[in-house]
Amino acid sequence: MKVSLLELETVLITKRTVVRRFREHEGKVFFRLLGENSPVLDVQPMVLPPVNSPEEAEFFVRDCLAAWLRQEAFHYAIWDKESADLIGYIAFSSIDWSLPKAAVTGFIDKNRQGNGYMSEVLLSLFPFAFRYAGLEKLTLLVSTENTAAQRLARKCGFQREGDLREEMRRKSGEPLDLLLFGLTKSAYEKV
Repeated sequence: MKVSLLELETVLITKRTVVRRFREHEGKVFFRLLGENSPVLDVQPMVLPPVNSPEEAEFFVRDCLAAWLRQEAFHYAIWDKESADLIGYIAFSSIDWSLPKAAVTGFIDKNRQGNGYMSEVLLSLFPFAFRYAGLEKLTLLVSTENTAAQRLARKCGFQREGDLREEMRRKSGEPLDLLLFGLTKSAYEKV
């Protein structure tokens, strides 16, 4: 846990989205988003526990709030600015304050993919991560099959750091290979 308390903004507005910390009672809408995107999430390395009901989703949302307050992870819901629909999720998790670094994980609704939403959100969160939270490095795990996520990582300045063979399993039990990408604060500041 970080020794000093951070005073962090909980809402960020981009051109097309409102990115904000989860709030209580948003589990039901998050559960619906997860259900609509389950095929996509099967090949997505995520830091999400199994969520099998709206109640479990609400528990996850409240756990996200608690983790934020303990400075263990920063979870965001991504909302469409025009429609106010929940369209995605992004988090800085697995924070190691001794380095300090965090893993980036998230997804955008399958109907919004390929339109630059996630790069818009991710690029807008870099100042939060590097300047305000004081992180020195971000890592991103991507399935070898997910070429769109690999392009996103490179577009946002991440560098490929390694291959992880059979690092996770799909819901079916089949192994899945991952690529490790990293972005350091010093590399971000050069851009």
